[in-house]
Amino acid sequence: MEYVNDIEKIEALRKQMPATTKVHYLNNGTNGPIPKAAYEAMKAEADKEFYEGRYLPFLSDLYNTMDDTRKLLGQILGASYEEIALTQSTTESLNIVFWGLNLQTGDEVIVTNSDHTSAIAPLAQVKMKKGITVKFMDVDYGDEYSDEKLLNKLSEMFTPRTRLVVFPHVSFTIGLTFPLKKIVDLCHDNKIMVMADGAQSAGATSINLNESKIDFYAIAGRKWLLGPEGIGALYIRKDRIPEVDPIFISPCTIKNRHDIDINSPYIIPAPFAARYQIATAMYMPTLLGFKKSLEFLIEDVGVEWAIKRINHLSNYVKDLIKDLPGVRIITPAGKEAGFMHFHVDGWKPSELCKLLNEKKFMVRPVPEQHLPAPIRISTGFYVTEEELELFAEELKKIIT
Repeated sequence: MEYVNDIEKIEALRKQMPATTKVHYLNNGTNGPIPKAAYEAMKAEADKEFYEGRYLPFLSDLYNTMDDTRKLLGQILGASYEEIALTQSTTESLNIVFWGLNLQTGDEVIVTNSDHTSAIAPLAQVKMKKGITVKFMDVDYGDEYSDEKLLNKLSEMFTPRTRLVVFPHVSFTIGLTFPLKKIVDLCHDNKIMVMADGAQSAGATSINLNESKIDFYAIAGRKWLLGPEGIGALYIRKDRIPEVDPIFISPCTIKNRHDIDINSPYIIPAPFAARYQIATAMYMPTLLGFKKSLEFLIEDVGVEWAIKRINHLSNYVKDLIKDLPGVRIITPAGKEAGFMHFHVDGWKPSELCKLLNEKKFMVRPVPEQHLPAPIRISTGFYVTEEELELFAEELKKIIT
């Protein structure tokens, strides 16, 4: 326990993220706090572009920085940088796969009722345009959940037309960490591809994409990876890349951009996942900020340490609040990452969150359409045990 409770280290890290000292920063699942190194890199680059202009070798610097950032992501995700494309968001990454796969009328995609709108909405559009069938699987929560029940329920939904299964690695609706490797193995045994929404898992739980054998994995930069808005990434396993056509083409998505045959409509794609990147649309300050955030996580924080502390804190807050009057824990025990979801009987989550926000406890309700629509607390590695104790005290005062 001393390992995750290194007080001096936590205090030093919090000083590098001033936002964590202004409020009780308990909403990392929406936006993480930006580290000082990332802020300074973004500001310096924005100033440079404003005062000095943007000109050659601007593009070569951009591409080199993108490659460096992809390599850092490869360290965190357990993947080759060649399998990683930088995008603008998890949503964009999901769209690239949904539209890039050659899905045909009658093909089936299975999605869960714990998925984010970022997955559900694009699939609804693909259904309209291509005539695919989208099937929803209900996911249990609280004490009702078990991996075995989930896998049995999923396998019962398979048919010869099932092409793809989509699920969140960590659900923003109930805080469940899905059994990624078990799902991948089950699907692959049935010759079905798998895509995970990793927006809430990258940086919050251990990931090794190459070992998992997953086909596709989408992540956000602005949450547990502490980057700025406007950047994300897509992992496509190398042998799946030929099966996913780029859904939009720019000069940087083709190989040897200046050697293109301008008298022919044919192109040779950029190698591996780079073909999915629209590099010239990427804002250099955002990219540099993200790169510095990843370096901060790897070199200063330590990804393994961060993940262990995040899990410790989510369980710590559960122990503090689980016996309070009317509190019902929604996140299944033993399946926590960085979230703890709960209901309080007799309280509307949005109203309770408003009162807690006024006391500077930055928690949020899950949108009402995403049942069971609980309150969500995000325990980033920088949160202190004292803050969680104060949160539990304030919650008790309000509900009693």
